[in-house]
Formats: sequence, C-alpha cells, structure tokens
Amino acid sequence: MSTWIASMIFFPSGTYDLVPEDLGLSYEAVALPISHATTLRNWFLPAPEDKGTFLFLHGNAGNISDRLFKAKGWVERGYSVFLLDYRGYGKSTGKLHSENDILQDAREGWNWLTREKKISPDKIILYGESIGSFPAMALASEHQARAIILEAPFTSFKDLAPRHYPWVPGLILDIILRDFEFSNISRVQTLQTPLFIMHGTADEICGYEMGLKLYEKALVTKEFFSVKDGGHNDLPFRAGQDFWSEPQKFIEAQTR
Repeated sequence: MSTWIASMIFFPSGTYDLVPEDLGLSYEAVALPISHATTLRNWFLPAPEDKGTFLFLHGNAGNISDRLFKAKGWVERGYSVFLLDYRGYGKSTGKLHSENDILQDAREGWNWLTREKKISPDKIILYGESIGSFPAMALASEHQARAIILEAPFTSFKDLAPRHYPWVPGLILDIILRDFEFSNISRVQTLQTPLFIMHGTADEICGYEMGLKLYEKALVTKEFFSVKDGGHNDLPFRAGQDFWSEPQKFIEAQTR
C-alpha cells in the first residue's frame, strides 16, 4: 500500500529542463550513495562570496532543475546552494516509500555539507519548499543551523488531506497516512534554529493559515513574510526581488 500512497504524494520527474550551465552557474555534481539500489544525484552551486550555504529541500513535484531559478538568486547574493534530489527524483535512483526515506535523504545532504565540505552548522541555511519543509524542520530540530527558511509550508498531512480528499472518511485517511504523517506542527516547538516563513495569501495547496499557525507556535526568533495574492507555486513572481531580499535580511540578522 505504501507504494500506491507514495504515488499519490510524490510526482518526480527524471528529466532536467535546465542544467546549471544554462544559467551561467558553475557547479559540482554530487553523488550520495544510500544503499546498493539508491544513490542521490545532486548539484552544489558555489558562490564567489562565502556568506553561507543553503541546503535546498524542494517540493513534491519535478526535480532540482526546476529550482535553479531560485538557487541562482541566492548564488548572486553570495550564498552557495546545495540542491538535493530525493530518491526517485531527477537522476537519483530508488523510490520514496515513507516519510522516513525523505528524512534520510535530507540527513545525507546535511552530513555531506558538514563532513565532506567541512561547513559549520552556523553557516548552513535550511530551505524547505512545500513538502521540503518537513525534512528541513526535522534538521532544524536536530541541529543549530544559521536559519531555516520555509516556503509555503503546511502543518501536517492530516490537516492537508481533508482539503484535497474531502470524500474520504477521516478514519480511512488516518490509516492511509500512517507512514506519511509529515507533521510539521509536532516539531515546530522543538526548533533550535531561527525561523523565516513566506506564504502566499491565496495558496491553493497549503493554506495560508497553515504557515501562520506554524509561525505562531514557534518559540525561536522568527519572522513571517506574507505575499499578497501569492499562490503555492508563484511566490518569486508575486514577490519579485523581495522573494530573496526579505529572507536575506533575516538571515544576515542572525549571528552566533
């Protein structure tokens, strides 16, 4: 059943629509072996300046090539970006069968930055886009990173499911989502990392109120950036340069 449920949650693409060279970005191709059947294939985009490094954990559709536009904005501002593709996405092999798989993949990305690149945790910015907010928040609960940036996050799949599957009885949803709880709300008060949330007021996938609820529950230094009329996938276009400049101001205000 987990494979069937995963197919309803994750929508990976194996095709790169862009590669870093297309946007004039230098990069390092990074392979992270997880098991004999699973290897994550990722891109590390170095910035000329050394303001910090993003661990970019993307949403449930596409792959890292679809996030190059966002990453380029950060590289231009002096931040390196590690774009990580979960198993089954892009050129990464294997498949996601539960929330634990996506957590393991994100932890491998963190370990590569801290162990192989020797990047101090206080130089790492965790970036969670939509479903990527879940592994980002897990890492921010386990480590003291520089900051965590959440784009269009959700509270939990238990809260999301009735919005998208209103005809399915609640008890059935609870059984179906047993291995896919993706509960951000249960972690938000354990964060060890300053939190910045950006959310569109017209988000049709993860309601605006979900981002607000996470913000209200957080106990760390925090900021909420509301994007008027922003949907789930158009925040860079609705917010313009503020999409990068607002979280950048927050990041640069965090010193250890």
